[in-house]
Amino acid sequence: MKRESGFSLVEVLVATALMVIILGTTVGTLTTAINTTQGIGLLADTQENLRAGMNYMVRDLLQAGEGVPQTGLVIPNTSGASAVTRPGPYTAPATSFGTFNTTWTALPAITTGYRLGPTTTTSGVATDMVTILYADTTLQDSNGHWLNEFPIYLAPASGGVAGCASSNPNPAPAGSISASATTVTVTFDKSCIVINNGNTGLNPGDLIMLQNNNTVGDGSVTGTDTDVSDTSSSMALLCVSSVNSASNSVTFSAGDPFGLNDSGQTTGTIVQMELSPAGSGKFPTTTATRFWMITYYIDNTNPQRPQLMREVNLNPPQAVGEVIENLQLFYDILTSGPTTIPATVVAEQESPTDAQLPYIRDAYIAMFARSETTFARTGQYFRNNLETVVSIRGLDFYNQFQ
Repeated sequence: MKRESGFSLVEVLVATALMVIILGTTVGTLTTAINTTQGIGLLADTQENLRAGMNYMVRDLLQAGEGVPQTGLVIPNTSGASAVTRPGPYTAPATSFGTFNTTWTALPAITTGYRLGPTTTTSGVATDMVTILYADTTLQDSNGHWLNEFPIYLAPASGGVAGCASSNPNPAPAGSISASATTVTVTFDKSCIVINNGNTGLNPGDLIMLQNNNTVGDGSVTGTDTDVSDTSSSMALLCVSSVNSASNSVTFSAGDPFGLNDSGQTTGTIVQMELSPAGSGKFPTTTATRFWMITYYIDNTNPQRPQLMREVNLNPPQAVGEVIENLQLFYDILTSGPTTIPATVVAEQESPTDAQLPYIRDAYIAMFARSETTFARTGQYFRNNLETVVSIRGLDFYNQFQ
């Protein structure tokens, strides 16, 4: 009898076994590839979050101190006591840093915040924060004029010609400053600066420093600078309350969120900038410069997704880094101020003293982040960190030749 064609049981079992082996190998390879792809993606996202936050911090730290006198920006105070609001996460932790040091009479370019931030689930200790102060050197209206290119007001009797037309070789701005017990209004000459177009765009909440020609500042004051021994009565830092585009003016009213517009203080207000006699309402040649106050801190409102926040003045903070679990800062500081020759440096100070703040020259940033989701194969998060050092441009100069 003729044998029928087909596979024997042994052949079927062997073929099945081979198929299972091949299929298992293929599935294993595919699973490994999927896991590898996910792992690479998680690491890339973590690195991207770190770099995004780091780039913002480096950019602002590079400008720290721009336009800030060595002694800082004078703030309203009475007998050395002040209460100026410091931006930061007021709900976590509590209100331990609701104001700058109340014994300060001036704000330094960098205000450190050693362990003033919240403690995350992995940081182990409270995170750091930092507040950076610098002049805005990008303010330019559509006509190409800078906010502090000209004084607010210059009497034609000084030899200048009214206005700031390009054809005018001796401009004499016709702006004005008026001050009452509760309000200060600064009106700018529209031929010199238009405050609501171009890159100028002054807004409520902006910080404006008014300084006369006896102040060492950002070099924008007039060429008659002679007396640089005392800046306490020649500058006033104010917070814009309202902007009137029609009249090209800004108003500073008492009760601002910073506590800067308080004319009741005996030092550091616009009242001390008036010409004699006190209360005359007349002011010397004065310029206006916008300043940025930038604060970085960790927001741990959602413990599962802590964020690196960037707060400009007292505006709503913006997240610049996702799932940032820790922020630590260290500083290099000149010893004994500028009187020590040659200068020596105390390296990597975590918590500089108040006396050391004006002499910070380098900032070390250590930032720690984790992946936004867990790794499927292990159920664990990926973690990474990024570190850098910033040589602070606005503060780095040191004159060793007295």
